[in-house]
Amino acid sequence: MNLFAKTFSSLLLGASFISCGQTTENSAPTQDSGNDAASAVIENIMSRRSIRKYTDAPVSRELLDTILNCGINAPNGRNQQAYEVKVVDDPASVAYLAENVNGLYKAPVYIFIANDSNYDASMIDVGLLSENIGLSAWALGVGSINLGSPVRVINESPELLAKFGFSEGYHLCLALALGYPDETPDAKPRNKEKVQFITIEK
Repeated sequence: MNLFAKTFSSLLLGASFISCGQTTENSAPTQDSGNDAASAVIENIMSRRSIRKYTDAPVSRELLDTILNCGINAPNGRNQQAYEVKVVDDPASVAYLAENVNGLYKAPVYIFIANDSNYDASMIDVGLLSENIGLSAWALGVGSINLGSPVRVINESPELLAKFGFSEGYHLCLALALGYPDETPDAKPRNKEKVQFITIEK
């Protein structure tokens, strides 16, 4: 874990049950807070990479609880929380999935998220949820990757899909692998021309 990750992890662990588990009045950051927190958040966003190789070290339930608390505190439409999250971290279940589902990579934790198909903004909510999971995990030294191929495999197997126990009307739409990184991939280029400032004429 690099120096930034160690420092930020300590800060985040100390504040996680406040920032991810509770809401308080006047809790928004202010200019008086200084630039350290802002710099740490930006550095965390810009340094995060999708991780495809993981060590065998388990991720503790305490750490997972913090990460998942941050996940479900993401913005979501009308606070409907139109998703269900299933976490698989016991070694036997992880091994079973790794053997039966292609594209999961070898990780100690898998997270599966289903959206409420009756709410048209629920896919956006899942995206926000997964981003919070990925960023909070990275701040704590845990890598992650969002996966689509395993979702297709599971959805095409009714028997396998039933093992997850999603409620009726919920559709498995995203999987994540989590674990301690065993690689340090370089950043891939981003096309800044995708972002444009425009003027709307009256």
